[in-house]
Amino acid sequence: MLHRKQMWAITLLVMLAAGLLAPLGQPVRPAAAGGMWSAWLYNPDTGMLVHAFPDGVAPEVRTLPLPPGISTYPYEVAISPSGTLLAACMFDPAGITSVQVYDLLNDRYQAAYTLAGTTQGCLLGEYAFSPDSSRLAFGLMNHYPDPADLRPDWELNVIDVQTGTVLYRIDAKSPVLTSSLGTNYPGHAPMITAHEPTVIAFAPVMWGTEGAPEYDSVVWQLGDNSVSILGPYGKVGLDLLHANGEAIWLEERDDFPKGVLEGPGYLFNVVMYSNKSGSQFPIFSNGPSVLGSPVFIDEGRRVAVQTYTAPGLTRWMWFGRDGSGGALPADIGAYRLFGTLDGYVFLNPDSGFGGAPELRYHRFMGGDIPQSFIAWSGGVGENWQLAWVNPLAGGAGLSPFPAATPGDGSLALTPGGRAAVHTTEGDQLRVRSGPGTTYQVAFQLRDGTPVTVLEGPVAGNGYNWWRIQTSDGRTGWAIEGLVDGGVWLQTLVPVP
Repeated sequence: MLHRKQMWAITLLVMLAAGLLAPLGQPVRPAAAGGMWSAWLYNPDTGMLVHAFPDGVAPEVRTLPLPPGISTYPYEVAISPSGTLLAACMFDPAGITSVQVYDLLNDRYQAAYTLAGTTQGCLLGEYAFSPDSSRLAFGLMNHYPDPADLRPDWELNVIDVQTGTVLYRIDAKSPVLTSSLGTNYPGHAPMITAHEPTVIAFAPVMWGTEGAPEYDSVVWQLGDNSVSILGPYGKVGLDLLHANGEAIWLEERDDFPKGVLEGPGYLFNVVMYSNKSGSQFPIFSNGPSVLGSPVFIDEGRRVAVQTYTAPGLTRWMWFGRDGSGGALPADIGAYRLFGTLDGYVFLNPDSGFGGAPELRYHRFMGGDIPQSFIAWSGGVGENWQLAWVNPLAGGAGLSPFPAATPGDGSLALTPGGRAAVHTTEGDQLRVRSGPGTTYQVAFQLRDGTPVTVLEGPVAGNGYNWWRIQTSDGRTGWAIEGLVDGGVWLQTLVPVP
């Protein structure tokens, strides 16, 4: 990524002068509570932190100070569920690793854990902090298995965020691993997949790889220091709705249609669900489509999931607890969404494409097509990460999601089925009075509009046409898709 420190400094001065930002070093406001949300963004090139808010509230900007002896900013940071603490793995010039805990409200480092030697890697991740923000868990890869090095090749520590004191520890030499599981996972690094009040789950990932999602997580009971293999903590794409005791994750199932990948990856084809009673069952499939990154949105009333079928047909979709569903706007360029009270938040990282990254907020506002708002924008070419959005606190008492069947969500357009309009760059789909380009345009539909398929397909002027009906009763003919920039773009996407 290109550095833009000078450009950012000039921009920052202008924004300060305009009264849009708080001065650097000013104590930040506490994270939003109740229905409001806030977000922390981090720039690893400059150490800049942005605390962003919705609805036109001015963001707060500061620079992460470096502890004595540290000269480089960490690649990533972890933010506590409270939004008031930051943790980072930092390395001094000699390669000594320290895990630092920084108080965002009072602008000070309050705890640290420093290793006795060098490490090959330090892992924090999204679930490093406990739900009450009192503990921090992190994994360390001390060395690749080496008989000459007497340290365990990996370790997982849980520290008190106020003092840095180690509260719990498990490592490659812990007897409980071999006695209970038959292995101590040599050559692996512990990637934390869940951090609950009494349980920490971690996936042993072979060091030097990007991970293997089929690995089951080790569930570590902190009370009695026991370990086991239990779902759903070990599943890919795990998201928890604590208020309702629910979890969602991805699986590959042979009894559901499967898609085809263009390259390496995993053919996850269903979203699985468990409720507080412990029942587990599939709740979403999209025919021969590869799924990714499921997340509770809209205060848990809906789930969003990324779907991939073919080049030009990758997009986010949603489904609700009443069996409804639809397509989300096509302007989502992120691989991860964060749920809010009335929608979701995401970072469009356009810096790699010559644009400016944007923090976008989509609100449903009483309907099924969310409205889009820009909560924050960065500078052209800047490298930003969305480090945190305050967790969903509601959702208690919501009805369970209905179970999905293998026939749900077929990608074939069929009369009587449902679809959603899919366009890009603000374009609208033209709906004509007949199946061909010579017929008059009756009306236009914007991206994400739900429709009912009445009949088709009918060939005309090189396109497949379908007669559709909108929710307000308008009918007409629209094309199934077209080649846009050499890539197939499906303009009517089937939805469950």
